[in-house]
Amino acid sequence: MSELKAKNIYYLGPDGSNAHNAMLKFVESCNVIVENHIACKSIKTALEAIENDFDSICVLPIENSIEGIVRETIDNFLKFKDSSIRINGELTLPINHMLLSKTNNKTKITKVFSHPQALAQCGNFLYKNYPNVELKEVSSTSYAAQKVSFDNDETIAAIANETCAKLFNLNIIESNINDEKDNKTRFYILSRTNLFDGDINSKTAVILSTKNHSGALCDVLQILAKHKINLTCIDSRPSRKKLGEYMFFMELDGHETENKIKTALDELTNYVDFIRVLGSFKIYN
Repeated sequence: MSELKAKNIYYLGPDGSNAHNAMLKFVESCNVIVENHIACKSIKTALEAIENDFDSICVLPIENSIEGIVRETIDNFLKFKDSSIRINGELTLPINHMLLSKTNNKTKITKVFSHPQALAQCGNFLYKNYPNVELKEVSSTSYAAQKVSFDNDETIAAIANETCAKLFNLNIIESNINDEKDNKTRFYILSRTNLFDGDINSKTAVILSTKNHSGALCDVLQILAKHKINLTCIDSRPSRKKLGEYMFFMELDGHETENKIKTALDELTNYVDFIRVLGSFKIYN
């Protein structure tokens, strides 16, 4: 991949979040030079930022192995009027939840703060090892760590990651406390610049709306099967036009320049009311 330069890179903050870690991994390992790293309060804010900033990149979550598709990313991405903003990369980040506190004495803990998803993903661990603690929901794992750091109370703890422990000078009381050990989140890299022209390790994302008749989605899937295209992800989203009408977000193995992908997409235009390629992108491991 050639060197990519941009003035700003936007991501779902705050600092210490998993999206922050994904952004750093992308910048460090994928030959990217940016002047400013800018944390955004929401996915919508981050996407609005890249739409209004021509010289920019955006890194946002798209799917968690436990919670599923991040629909806020898809829904807001589809509102783009600028079709030059495309998905140009994907990377996957292992999620390792840790219990952080000012104290090293786990028996002191009476309250645990974290994002609702993190608390849910560590529910069995907390029930087994900290059955009497009070669980407190906050807006992010990073904010939970920050709260524990700035409070003088040594009886409180946060569920967050190792980056938060370093940022906020907290002790790691327990590590790898996820109930599901294979907890991972996929992130999209959005930009106006194509990062590569084609690669054996790539995907293509599309959004389409089927015609309104029985078997319409089946027609689409049969075309993909006929051309031996592997469908790696599918999710339905309301059309926002009429109750009961849906659009389908799909990810396909392969690059849009490949003959079988091009042929299938061309054929699909006869079976759908709308189709748009959201990007063909490399998978960074």
